[in-house]
Amino acid sequence: MDTSQFAPKINVFIVSNVRVHREGLAALLRDCPSIEVVGTDRQDISSALASSAADVALIDALSPSDSDAIVALRKMCAPMRILAVGISETASEVLACAAAGIDGYVPMDAALGDLIIAIENVVRGELACSPKVAASLYQSVGNSSAVATNPLTARELQVADLVNCGHATKEIARRLGVQPSTAKNHVRNILQKLQVHRRGQAVAKLRGLFGGRFRAG
Repeated sequence: MDTSQFAPKINVFIVSNVRVHREGLAALLRDCPSIEVVGTDRQDISSALASSAADVALIDALSPSDSDAIVALRKMCAPMRILAVGISETASEVLACAAAGIDGYVPMDAALGDLIIAIENVVRGELACSPKVAASLYQSVGNSSAVATNPLTARELQVADLVNCGHATKEIARRLGVQPSTAKNHVRNILQKLQVHRRGQAVAKLRGLFGGRFRAG
């Protein structure tokens, strides 16, 4: 007996600045028996999403400057999974998604079936990626041994946490009461100790070590 018809549907909320994009996705997903589209909205995520009881939020690929929106969304809807649509499947961009607090992604060339599988996977806490990206991520995690031999200072952890929240160098300096040059030096030291080249990669590595939403204690 096929019990899939009795399984609860996955409630999906679509967030995009492009109206035709979000309405087109909604129309396609409404034909999927395992998915219920519970709403759509623009990129400026509103309280409507918080009250929608969505299991998954589909969002457009975000730039690093949009990470504050993801942090706010996490606070509003902690149990909800976030899936980025239209990602260029490189290790650096996948790591940047992880750093922003995004649970999974859908590549730019994905078909509708791939999107549905990604939604189902992210609800189960799973992530499917290409062998090349998996190898890069594995290597990135392997490099975390550098943290054990050259640990971050308490101040560097504070700086890393502010980077995690999406703050630029000048804002980090203002919050910590230091000169921008000092904050810049802290960021550079963090990248060197973690053996990475970008802020998003550094935060992703720290998330892997200390948990999905690390704080600086």
